[in-house]
Amino acid sequence: MFYRLFCLSLFAGLLSSPVLSQNRDLSTTPYSMPNTELRYLHSSVNGIDYKLYISYPEDYFRQPTKAYPVLYLLDADYSFAIAKNITDHLSHRNHLQEILLVGIAYDGPNRYRINRTRDYTPTHSIEPVGFPEIQEAYSGGGKKFLDFLEQELLPYIDREFRTTHFRAITGHSYGGLFASWTLLTRPRLFDGYILVSPSLWYDRKLLFRIDDHLAEHSGDLRIYCTVGDREVNEHWNMPQDLSEFVKRLKDKNLPQLHLEFEVGEGETHNSIFPSAVSNGIRFVFDGI
Repeated sequence: MFYRLFCLSLFAGLLSSPVLSQNRDLSTTPYSMPNTELRYLHSSVNGIDYKLYISYPEDYFRQPTKAYPVLYLLDADYSFAIAKNITDHLSHRNHLQEILLVGIAYDGPNRYRINRTRDYTPTHSIEPVGFPEIQEAYSGGGKKFLDFLEQELLPYIDREFRTTHFRAITGHSYGGLFASWTLLTRPRLFDGYILVSPSLWYDRKLLFRIDDHLAEHSGDLRIYCTVGDREVNEHWNMPQDLSEFVKRLKDKNLPQLHLEFEVGEGETHNSIFPSAVSNGIRFVFDGI
């Protein structure tokens, strides 16, 4: 087993009194989030070593026969701690059922932009926005990453933990692009999608030019989409793109499709994620 104590510098804090006597030593204590652990999983599909941030529901070990729905988080290095605290806060107050969280991160040196450009982009593309030099060198690994999810990660989580049939995924920016692409191409992999400011501009608006497979999902498909009203510049208009994407989904008139779309007032590309998680998980996991 790959169990390790979940004690990351990402979540470290100083636990000291604001007023210290002169004869008291100042010390630091690492802070670990409760009911969490860190696992490692090597992918034979793309050769990447992944770190998995796991958050258990509070009652997971007290109720040994109960199974839980799962939320998978892309960009886990920042999304996991946010989602963990929000889901705990809501579930403790009976505003959300308990769920299992799985954050997908990376082992080894911090190569944040390279890793997400490789894994979250469906095609190789060079565009004069974002980080073109990284796109040129690394973009286009989305299919292998999706194969890793389907063939390795999802079966691993279902095998190692008590999970229900319901699973959801959330992604932001490039992560939102990947989750949106997964929705269109392999919708059966997940029952819920939280799409946060997806980079629908990517590869000359690739997602508006591909055939979808939405009808292949036989059960209810719950989709929450959001973007900030300030995500507009000379290169893209993300509220407009997402509005068009949502319209195309609605125009299919699929009875299994349950869709919510919100534009965050005063929100930017960097500020939208926390409110998106709070609103998205309540919509996606409501009543399942």
